[in-house]
Amino acid sequence: MRTFRLGLAAAAAFSLSIVASGWTAQPTQPNDDQARRDDNGRGMGGGGGAQYGDAYQGYGNDYPAEEVRAVPGARAQAVRARLEHERAQSDLHRWIDRSWDDFTNSKDYLDVTANERKQQDAYNRERDRVIRKLQDDSNYRALKDLIADISAKMERERPRSISAANSESIEDMLAMATVKLGYMSQLSAMETAALSADKGVQDARTALTDSSTRSRELRRTFDRKIRRDENFLASRGRIDDLRINRVVAATFLESAINARNIALDYAYYVHRWDQYKYSQYGIYGDSGYYGGSYMRRY
Repeated sequence: MRTFRLGLAAAAAFSLSIVASGWTAQPTQPNDDQARRDDNGRGMGGGGGAQYGDAYQGYGNDYPAEEVRAVPGARAQAVRARLEHERAQSDLHRWIDRSWDDFTNSKDYLDVTANERKQQDAYNRERDRVIRKLQDDSNYRALKDLIADISAKMERERPRSISAANSESIEDMLAMATVKLGYMSQLSAMETAALSADKGVQDARTALTDSSTRSRELRRTFDRKIRRDENFLASRGRIDDLRINRVVAATFLESAINARNIALDYAYYVHRWDQYKYSQYGIYGDSGYYGGSYMRRY
């Protein structure tokens, strides 16, 4: 019996020793000596310094400094690429404007446009002369009077608002409009026949058409010349190259931002429990060093 009691006491003592050793093996908050050792660079993975001195203290060499510093340079390159592309486009537009201004003020084009205006005035005079002669025709005057009467009647009977209109008034307006259109077609046919029969009008129309064709041909030739000019082709090629650079710079910026965010997220994940392990320092609050503006995208 005594031997049994001694064995039971030995087993209890052995169990207490195991529990005590397991308890002391659990992580505990570092004491002052451990904090000083960590502050001097031992066990922290980095250099020493004052207790609140270095913003990177406690993170050692795993802070993604390169990924963070790459973003400002990538953003600057993207801005430069965009501005250079826009400037090249503006330079090309200004060159085209100057070329067009030189063309429109050239002697050949000024002579052609002056002749075109002269032929237009001559045609207008001939046409007015024929139309004035039609005033002596009784049928022509009767058609003009009928058109004027129907227009006045339509104005009097036109509904003043949508709510005041009904099916009968709408049908009356449509009927008068149809009659007016018929009279105007007859009037236009009489004018066309008179203009076609007059030789002076036909000659003036032919001269005006020739002058307009010449002016249009000069503009077409200038446009074709510009599109094949060496300066124009070189500028277009440079704009295409700058557009490629702009796309590449924007893609690099986006990739740098993504890499920075991934690196910061990973660093935060690795040190997510440091605020409890080194909470006595007071610089790793609930938000953490990486929880502030450093986690913003831009």
